[in-house]
Amino acid sequence: MKRIPLIPVVLTVASILSATLPLTASGSTAKHHRFDFLVGNWVVRDRSGRVLGTESVSKEQDGCSLIELWREAGSGKEGLGVIVYRPDNDTWHQDLMIHIGFVLSIDGGMDGPSMVMTGKEYPGPGVIRLHRLRWTPTSDGSVEQLWQTSIDEGRSWQVHFEGVFQRVSE
Repeated sequence: MKRIPLIPVVLTVASILSATLPLTASGSTAKHHRFDFLVGNWVVRDRSGRVLGTESVSKEQDGCSLIELWREAGSGKEGLGVIVYRPDNDTWHQDLMIHIGFVLSIDGGMDGPSMVMTGKEYPGPGVIRLHRLRWTPTSDGSVEQLWQTSIDEGRSWQVHFEGVFQRVSE
């Protein structure tokens, strides 16, 4: 199977989208910087300290977009996220693509110190899986991510992924 480089594809899609959307001053408002705490290079660990993977998050398109590149420890499997602030409705949006062909679109905003985004997945006939992701910066400079899912309309939630992002020297 032929591998398609992800960065050129993402940048091409982002360029097409930016050409079709009305723009204000690029990345110029304080709201465009609310998710800047995630920008950088990270090693991601579970609560016991085991390395789960690495992540690199960069600001692109004059600071209006974040590009998230995930690499799973051991397997090297990759994930890609494109994150943007949408001033038209004061929300953040992420399209998340994972190596197995999984694509998830989520939206949200700040909830106290945390960025929280939610979305839906339709894994089968009549099944709706809710996704809730929360990124919380901590006082030591790390970021905690909690990804939860629900198949009962949010009455109960299961942990899908939990990781502590620790900044790596640039």
